[in-house]
Amino acid sequence: MKASKALNPDGIPSFILKEVRDELCELLAILFRISFEQCKFPTSWKLSHVTPIFKGKGKRSDPENYRPISLTSPFLKIMERVILEKLNSHLELNNLISDHQHGFHKNRSPVSQLVVIHDYIQSTLDQIYGIKGQLKNWLSAYLNDRKIAVKVADTLSTWTDATSGVPQGSVLGPVLFVMYIDICINAISQINFGLFADDTKLLGEASASSQIRSNLDALTEKLIEWQLSPNLAKCSVVHLGRQNPMYSYKMKAIDLTKSSCEKDLGVILSLDLKPEKHIGLVVHKALNTLWLLSQSLRYLDNH
Repeated sequence: MKASKALNPDGIPSFILKEVRDELCELLAILFRISFEQCKFPTSWKLSHVTPIFKGKGKRSDPENYRPISLTSPFLKIMERVILEKLNSHLELNNLISDHQHGFHKNRSPVSQLVVIHDYIQSTLDQIYGIKGQLKNWLSAYLNDRKIAVKVADTLSTWTDATSGVPQGSVLGPVLFVMYIDICINAISQINFGLFADDTKLLGEASASSQIRSNLDALTEKLIEWQLSPNLAKCSVVHLGRQNPMYSYKMKAIDLTKSSCEKDLGVILSLDLKPEKHIGLVVHKALNTLWLLSQSLRYLDNH
């Protein structure tokens, strides 16, 4: 747990909890056992403070240009880690997460996203993943009746129900999210694909354009069925190879944008598969950082 001084919904900064962790261990163990056995939570465990952080581009007046950063109860996070260990053990033992998934998966890199409908997770835990009994009941209680409030500086908005999604900034959220997405990608067949959480890449030869189109249609239908909607503004087609006929592809009857290069998880993919554009971007950022550092050192020398 990070020793933050920020106030969470419990009203106790985590750095204070670290100082008294030895005294709290036995009390927390009792509290966690009661929570798991009765599938109940203290009210503050269901609350999240959400702070909007500007992404650095676009108009500041547009809410779409802000990324939500959520602060939840540190007590719940500790218990989530206990539950996560059991949940991951079950998923790995039974090989329940697709090998195509690279997000929030053991021995894979993590990524943050928040688009998941908790009602569907609850209804499929038993049917698809074989998660039953007290763990299923506890996870159901964990996802239900959550509330969020937006916090800017010292101002807190009124509390509102979080009717969809897993708690952003939580410990269990990423794994539950991956379980949900994994169900949707079952619609993809006969072509290769890659996943990083919900970041999906379909890979196919131009000669198999009909298969690519049918998979796009099937994936779109599956997403809609599970109350998800692809962000078409972030969907694009990259045609590789000089002899590529450059076919058009659609999602939701809308043509996908054709792109000459695409940034995939921080790495620029160009049509010629050469790294020059990515290297150029990295060098440019490094030079900017070096310039800022030199200005800071010059300021220190003068003072």
